[in-house]
Amino acid sequence: LAAGLILLTGWRGECDFVDPMCGSGTIPIEAALIARNIAPGVYRKGFAFEKWRDFDSELFSKIYDDDSQEKEFHHKIYGYDADGRMVGCARRNIKSAMMGDYIEVDCREIKDFEPMENRAIMVVNPPYGERLMTPAEVEKLYREMGRVHATFDPWQIYVITSCENFQTLYGRRADKVKKLYNGMIPCNLYQYFKRSK
Repeated sequence: LAAGLILLTGWRGECDFVDPMCGSGTIPIEAALIARNIAPGVYRKGFAFEKWRDFDSELFSKIYDDDSQEKEFHHKIYGYDADGRMVGCARRNIKSAMMGDYIEVDCREIKDFEPMENRAIMVVNPPYGERLMTPAEVEKLYREMGRVHATFDPWQIYVITSCENFQTLYGRRADKVKKLYNGMIPCNLYQYFKRSK
């Protein structure tokens, strides 16, 4: 889902990228892999299928070791989360994925978020009220997101949620809405583009 969301934005590393609720770092890591054009899992130490009887190690080595498609990435990916434990988890996952040169992670609540000066794309997978927050807490969070995001004029913002009245809480109608699933949960991807002056 994380890689799919990023690909739906059209972003391929041509500007900064931000996830203000990064949790364990999945979206920033996938963004770094996409920006560098690195195949998913290329830095893994092993796969279960390598134990299969018909596993072709020579073919796998040829595919696995081919880094000819990797490219330079001259921007930055930023991840933030209000939970310091999740920030620690994200840092460990980023290090494990060998993407530490491209991603900065810090502990920050959405109300304290300040946009950078450079153009950026933001992808957010906030809590839906399914397990991490109560519905009332989610509604408060979405209102705060809308207030803070209203200052991000040079940005494109993509928010995925199952909340049916998200646009009302956020305070702005999306420029585009795409129906998606997060596992078995029906969701919408709300897309907000730079407003013309």
